[in-house]
Amino acid sequence: MCPVYINRIASIHAESRNEKPYFSAQEPDYKEMITNANLRRRMSRMIKMGVACGLECLKDISPEKIDAIITATGLGCLADTEKFMNALIDNREQMLNPTAFIQSTFNTVGAQIALLLKIHAYNVTYVHRGLSFESALIDGIMSIAEGKQQVLAGAMDEITPTSHIIQQRLGLLKGTTAGEGAQFFLLSAQKEEQTFAELKGVDTFITRMSAPEISNRMHHFLKSHGLAPEDIDWFISGKNGQEATDAVYTDLEHSLFPHALHSSFKEQCGEYQTASSYALWMVTKALKEEASSRYALIYNQYQGINHSIILIKRCTS
Repeated sequence: MCPVYINRIASIHAESRNEKPYFSAQEPDYKEMITNANLRRRMSRMIKMGVACGLECLKDISPEKIDAIITATGLGCLADTEKFMNALIDNREQMLNPTAFIQSTFNTVGAQIALLLKIHAYNVTYVHRGLSFESALIDGIMSIAEGKQQVLAGAMDEITPTSHIIQQRLGLLKGTTAGEGAQFFLLSAQKEEQTFAELKGVDTFITRMSAPEISNRMHHFLKSHGLAPEDIDWFISGKNGQEATDAVYTDLEHSLFPHALHSSFKEQCGEYQTASSYALWMVTKALKEEASSRYALIYNQYQGINHSIILIKRCTS
């Protein structure tokens, strides 16, 4: 594949848990990014978070230079969905205001960014559970390969008190802490002076697999990029506190990457379906600021079923 560079990054994420039982994103002053007060008032919290993050990533870039907007989300606009469902029950399915329903659709963030910046280009949203963000990245890589020059790719998910309670009752948060956030990346075919890193490849697979099976998959993935496990300087795992899945990550650290630097990211952002976007933001930011690692590999799994591998290379001058 042709080179894909990450030239800009932006993130809205949790700084700490504060007093809440989950990681809540530290939101900026939206007035500076979304200047239309009427539009801002109509936006839900997640829409403002995603739109502001996308606009920050495209700051000072001419809209004509953006060839695609590709967004991803695992659960979409939960607050708007809850608002519409409550109105449905309270009004007995009669005389409903459609605004909450319209704004709860998954492609709202990508559409709003395009409308605000007047970007008349390819615009799509992926909702593939724990592989939503990776699907957006793969589409971005394919878009660059097809000749597009600059692609905005990002992911966002939110958590509400209601959704947190539901996840707890379903047993999805045993041993882990839920989170939320928005991350956007400007992918480009051209390397620039401010380029953060090169996105070398993405792989996904959906099934329950043992550590040896995952290790074999990683071997094939690295081999397809002309690398061996010994070439990976930094291994980033999606450990979240759940013993069953964390044991797989630990096994890979010891068996496949014993020489690499080991770290995880969900203790900073929490567990959510597009949390791997935070990992990519964290890694690209670190590779730009530090010269200790050349190749970084992110491995994440969601609920033991959705697996993803992201390979990043530090850009040298």
